[in-house]
Amino acid sequence: MNPQGCSDSVRVAIASLVKLISLLGAEMLVGQHRDDVDAFEKSVRAKLYAHLEGVSPEETAAGVALAHSLIEPVLANLRERVRRAQTAPPPFAMPDASDQRLN
Repeated sequence: MNPQGCSDSVRVAIASLVKLISLLGAEMLVGQHRDDVDAFEKSVRAKLYAHLEGVSPEETAAGVALAHSLIEPVLANLRERVRRAQTAPPPFAMPDASDQRLN
């Protein structure tokens, strides 16, 4: 994987994000953290690292930092969505009967 014009740090960032796709797929299929956004974020951050043969430590660090900068807004959005979902009423909650009118 060495497309022409693609720096080593970008290659590392892409490899790191591809590893996250694997993590997310596993969580969706056999997830242990379905109800724990803190544990999920911790797991994402722990897995967001890739080492590619022949890439310098500096380029690896730059690529991992790029991957983190790309995923952080996604995690923040996800956390907000979870917060909203946890505070929202159930989708089929019946309104208070005293508020209903017959006509």
